[in-house]
Amino acid sequence: MSDEGAATRGKIGNQIFEEVEAMVSSEKITRSEAFKRISDRTGRREGTVAANYYRIARQSGATLAPRGRRGPGRPRGRRPGTGATSGGGDVSAALARLSAAFDDLRTAVRSTEAENTRLRNENKNFEEIRRLMRKVG
Repeated sequence: MSDEGAATRGKIGNQIFEEVEAMVSSEKITRSEAFKRISDRTGRREGTVAANYYRIARQSGATLAPRGRRGPGRPRGRRPGTGATSGGGDVSAALARLSAAFDDLRTAVRSTEAENTRLRNENKNFEEIRRLMRKVG
């Protein structure tokens, strides 16, 4: 990673932390709501925004409520069916968008090919007209 990339990466967490703190204090909303708003605006996942916030909060020594349990009987770690190869909704949605984009690209290429063929034929006609005009003139 370049120095510029490292600098940008370090700034994002600080920017998120400062933005969440400002939103919570000025708008009197929860951190979760602030994470959601930032996620909606930036396209980052809420969990990523929250992770950035809490990483900077811990580094700066902020007092945070202890982490609670997720619920009775629920195992820690990844839930079954959430991996990249398990057919989760995010992967399926991404593949559907990719497929649609390829269909759009295929349509555009075919349209361009048809237009190029039409223009080549038109150019041949103009060349024939020029040839005939040179004979006359």
